[in-house]
Amino acid sequence: MTISILVNVVQVLLFIFFIMTGTKIISGKMAEEFKRFGFPSIFNFLTGAFEIIGAIGMLIGIWVPYVSLFAGLLLGGTMFVAALTLVVIVKDPLKKAIPAIILMILSLGVSSFYIF
Repeated sequence: MTISILVNVVQVLLFIFFIMTGTKIISGKMAEEFKRFGFPSIFNFLTGAFEIIGAIGMLIGIWVPYVSLFAGLLLGGTMFVAALTLVVIVKDPLKKAIPAIILMILSLGVSSFYIF
């Protein structure tokens, strides 16, 4: 019972974070960062949309658990690509990818909770 409360708290925190960052990305406020990565501008829209859809899925998943499974996979995959982009493509130091790695772990952790 206690673990499910903790998972729900993590889901709400992920919802808040990804709604905020997803809307920031989709609005174009991070366009320069995506240019630095060498990505076309459509990636702003796609990444922002993935984050907003995943965030909403995390919130809905509190009441419809299988939705959390897919939302966690979507957000975890998005953060995996973000971390790889920072470290491998852009050659930033690993410490710049730590937030993406933590968000990936939390997102995949929510998914794994609903698998098992």
